[in-house]
Amino acid sequence: MNIPATVITAVLCFGITALLGFVAIPALRKLKFGQTILDIGPKWHKAKKQGTPTMGGVVILVAISLTCLLMGKLTTELVLVLLATLATGVLGLIDEKYFAHGNASAARKCMQPVADKLGITVEELATQILDKDFEKVNACINALADKYQLDHDAMKLVGCGGGAASLVPYCAKKMGLQYSIPENAEVISSIGVALSMVRDVVERVIPNPTQEDIKELKKEATDAAIGSGASPDTVEVHIEIDSQTGKVTAIATGSTEVKTTDLLKECDEAEAEQLAKEDFGAKVSNIRLAEKTDKFYVYTGDMGDRHPIRIVDKKGFIKVQCSDGVAAKVKAGEYKEKVEELWKDMAVFKTDTVLRPDYFVCVGPRVCDYSAVDLDQVMLLMDLDIMDREPDEDIIVVASVNDVR
Repeated sequence: MNIPATVITAVLCFGITALLGFVAIPALRKLKFGQTILDIGPKWHKAKKQGTPTMGGVVILVAISLTCLLMGKLTTELVLVLLATLATGVLGLIDEKYFAHGNASAARKCMQPVADKLGITVEELATQILDKDFEKVNACINALADKYQLDHDAMKLVGCGGGAASLVPYCAKKMGLQYSIPENAEVISSIGVALSMVRDVVERVIPNPTQEDIKELKKEATDAAIGSGASPDTVEVHIEIDSQTGKVTAIATGSTEVKTTDLLKECDEAEAEQLAKEDFGAKVSNIRLAEKTDKFYVYTGDMGDRHPIRIVDKKGFIKVQCSDGVAAKVKAGEYKEKVEELWKDMAVFKTDTVLRPDYFVCVGPRVCDYSAVDLDQVMLLMDLDIMDREPDEDIIVVASVNDVR
């Protein structure tokens, strides 16, 4: 029986990691490389985890290197990845406040033999390593930006994990992007599990769907999300209709109970404006409050002939980024006229097609988004979300030009 090489590699790497762990963990305990557990989780977690040896990543890196050597897979790309943190340490690019900060002189000693072999300085070697790593990261980010039609000016790199500070600031500077490394980024995976979003998708093929069809599909998706652990009050459902295939997709997302009980503080208008300004960046001027309700702030600004928009909720989360758009506050009973007006006014005429705006509607505590090639379908979806609101309730309609330039 022929066993795939990937399976052999995975099993071998796991075995080496386990063996190294049996040796390394007791040694690290003796050296008192114990972990300090932050007060951001359950008390039982801190009691059990306090003192657990750190530097487990070193064991994994050594295991990967040994596995690649044994399997003949130790490529230049892998070496560059393994040396990235050392390179930033040599160049002094990691701030002391970050988890990845280490001893620069020790990093230099590790890289000196390689630099001598190549006949270059350690600084030149470190720069070449980071430039090669940047090429990989840049290609990946640009591919994702193209796939999801992201506006470069609205992009921001967020670094997570213990080694985030070794590459994210360097890549962000080279790409001309903003970046941030959140507090406690080194334990982001654990925080992510605790504060995760629940997501469920339900799909049906329904030619010419009616309101009742979509209501039933939304209810099914909502029930699925709640069944997966989402708090019922947080569940939002986004509907997508493919007019060519007749496929209707309901995407339900919601927060776990841990998250909903941990976000009680609300931000005021000044704090929301500061968040919007930081997210807009230096290229956007004349930033101002366009509209607001008791749940949301909508900010806009000027960037050439475009008017970027940010929707910020009262918890301080930026819910929507638009590279160019218009916001209008209307009564729930009168929204159709405004939607029709924006449908016509914001159309972008191309040689062979007409691009219509995407809509984001702030209704109650939710932001609902709609995109369709047919105005009747947009109205159908909006009716389902707005029909149960009071006619004189204020809602905000944001129309965004779907034309990434």
